Amino acid sequence: VVETALRVLREVGVGPGQTLLVNGASGGVGSAVLQIARDRGITVIGTAGTANQDYLRGLGALATTYGDGWVERVRLLGHVDAALDLAGSGVLGGLVELTGDPRKVVTIADLDAPEFGVRFSGVTGSVPDALAEAVALISRGRLHIPVEKSYPLTEAAAAHIDSRAGHTRGRRVLIV
Repeated sequence: VVETALRVLREVGVGPGQTLLVNGASGGVGSAVLQIARDRGITVIGTAGTANQDYLRGLGALATTYGDGWVERVRLLGHVDAALDLAGSGVLGGLVELTGDPRKVVTIADLDAPEFGVRFSGVTGSVPDALAEAVALISRGRLHIPVEKSYPLTEAAAAHIDSRAGHTRGRRVLIV
């Protein structure tokens, strides 16, 4: 999640003093993006479900819900310089509208990106120093990756089944 967060932050080109909108902000990648962006002096607006609003605020984001009227709710929170779509929930048109430029929007989840002129970020272009940066952020107390559940290696299949259920905040860890 940290490599993906670092990669999309680099690709969207947002910097200190700017505002980044993150769609799907409460997931694993979104949580990492919020923390890294805040560490870099970037204001973050995050969209998530009702149950995750306090969680986003706890990570330093201006929080709002997705769903009908989300574009207007985001506008009420402020100007958007760049946007990330981490959920693939059909929001690219709204993200382009809010940023005013499809080049300021990156998605990791919506394969319709070319229709909107938006960049799709896949696994290519990885950040080779992501592990070192993650360790530095964690050691400074600026990044926390929650662990939902740990499994012994012999229960790797159960971990995989659980992970497919989705909608958890934390990672699953295999203990070797």
